[in-house]
Amino acid sequence: MPLPAPNLDDRTFQDILDEARRLIPQYCPEWTDHNLSDPGITLLELFAWMTDLLLFRLNRVPERNYIKFLDLIGLRLQPARPATADISVRLSAAQAEDVVIPQGTEIGTVRTETRESISFATDRDLVVRVPQLAHILAGRGGTRFNDYQRALDDPRQGLGIFSDVPQENDAFLLGFANDLSAHTIAITFTCRIEGIGVDPTDPPLAWETWDGVEARWVPVRLESDSTGGLNRDGVVVLDLPFGAGFNTIERRRAVWVRCRVLRPRPGQTGYTDTPRVTAVAVESLGGTVAASHASMVVGEVLGTSDGTPGQRFPVQNLPILPRRAGQETVEVETAGGDWQPWIEVSGFGSSGENDPHFALDDVGGMVELGPRIRTPDGRERQYGAVPEAGRRLRFSHYRSGGGQVGNVGARTLNVLKSGIPYIASVTNLSPAVGGADPEDLEHAKLRAPEVLRARERAVTADDFEALALQASSAVTRARCHVVRGLGPASGGVGPGIVRLLLVPAVPLFNGPVPADLLTVSARVRGDVQQYLDERRLLTCEVVLEAPVYTWVSVVARLRASPLVDRDRLTERVNEAVYHYLHPSAGGPGGIGWPFGRELFVSEIYSLLQRTPGVDVVEEAAIYQVDPVTRTFSQPTNRIVPHGDGLICSYEHRIQVQ
Repeated sequence: MPLPAPNLDDRTFQDILDEARRLIPQYCPEWTDHNLSDPGITLLELFAWMTDLLLFRLNRVPERNYIKFLDLIGLRLQPARPATADISVRLSAAQAEDVVIPQGTEIGTVRTETRESISFATDRDLVVRVPQLAHILAGRGGTRFNDYQRALDDPRQGLGIFSDVPQENDAFLLGFANDLSAHTIAITFTCRIEGIGVDPTDPPLAWETWDGVEARWVPVRLESDSTGGLNRDGVVVLDLPFGAGFNTIERRRAVWVRCRVLRPRPGQTGYTDTPRVTAVAVESLGGTVAASHASMVVGEVLGTSDGTPGQRFPVQNLPILPRRAGQETVEVETAGGDWQPWIEVSGFGSSGENDPHFALDDVGGMVELGPRIRTPDGRERQYGAVPEAGRRLRFSHYRSGGGQVGNVGARTLNVLKSGIPYIASVTNLSPAVGGADPEDLEHAKLRAPEVLRARERAVTADDFEALALQASSAVTRARCHVVRGLGPASGGVGPGIVRLLLVPAVPLFNGPVPADLLTVSARVRGDVQQYLDERRLLTCEVVLEAPVYTWVSVVARLRASPLVDRDRLTERVNEAVYHYLHPSAGGPGGIGWPFGRELFVSEIYSLLQRTPGVDVVEEAAIYQVDPVTRTFSQPTNRIVPHGDGLICSYEHRIQVQ
């Protein structure tokens, strides 16, 4: 149990005044008028007020000592973290040459009378390339592949792209000679109407691409398909993921996109004859680029050096975000009028007197130069170089932004603030996530014990979980499982492997959580992997995975209290259920559904009954749902997730009477 902070003097203003009035007869017996109108009483009130101020400052001494202790152990307030979003850029028309959207391009929300625009800046260059279609293959059963280009060269052959009667895992593959990761492509098909049997609005097809990071086929987001399942002339628009990479199939190396036949779901019709394609053309419509809630500041002059050690220069725009190595740094003017970049360090302990080093307080926004310190033997030592007097200092580039205000909703970043030709529109198809305000002092006090545990190295399971959260603001929860031997709990990996389950930062929805938001992107996984590789033991290996999500649907019938608006009550009840069954912000504690914890129908009864406006919960049931086939299990009293899996909301049906 931690030691309680002492209250050195708990007397209040009234206590001090009452005590002074009780002492009047002892020290001044001739003073007999103790009414509030007496000038002496007024003076007593003044002195009591002044004493109360002194006591307040005295009681602050333990807190000040605590703060100084935190400073001594190297604890610093954490800066604001920027929200991140994937920005979909759409060209005005397909171009004959590559189009470059440079890093730092700003996109914002619409400015209104009551709210300023919230700006995001792209994290890297986006090059929208002209697709180079090099190979077209047709596969049977996912194992045998034939060159389909010959059939396109001679349309009279009328060869089908699948088996005569399409079977599961038959595939049609397009191979591209150039990198099309994070591209939006339009595939124009010329087809014969022969793929008989399917519903044109719901064909049993899956569009996939080879992920070069995960080394497996992954789904591709299908924006639109006007071909009716490759049954008529039309265009298929696909959004390729960031991880789309090269793979070799039949001695052909390319970036592959495939259309694969699925087993029909219950109630879904399948093909009775194969579709026949006579021509294929591909063009780029745009691409997707990661962006952060930030505004770029270029060439801000910090001030002029006076030639003394330990100088401090304030930065004008706060909060300031972590700097990018080699791009964002302080520069010092040279004698020739050029600018010399300096190196940012966390401290000056290893800095020599000529090392061009500086430190930056992310929260306070103060640039600090190296100090001169007197050593125990009486000599003075300079830590870090000191610019000559009269030399100007500037920030080459830095980004200002961050905070919860950047967690904007989907399709709200629609304003392109930079003039770039050929751009028709920009938007974020998914909400921005990961934004957090700067840390306050109270939270820093709670974090102090973790700092004392020195989590700069990943040794224990708790270390891996804490460092994973530090690695990326897009990760909100982590669960570590160390495999000590082969068995059912090993997840198919050998001993010495650290399995780390990552849960992305997902905003609260008054509806089902979109499945694509529960997938940690390859970019975020790469950031976490690199961060942990720098801190893990050499003898262990880290495997990043996603937890298995168990989808649950709640069906309930309620009776509203008298005079309660049923529509509004239905909204409140749905909101309560969706928030409770949320993987990153739900659960009994409101911090995310506990890993591996089962769900009981009694919890749903309790949740519904305590919702304001509910009179009686007449009936409630929970169902486990397969989101792929959309099939429901039988109603049950208990749903157990797989291993360290998480419960997640599917569609709920709440009836209020």
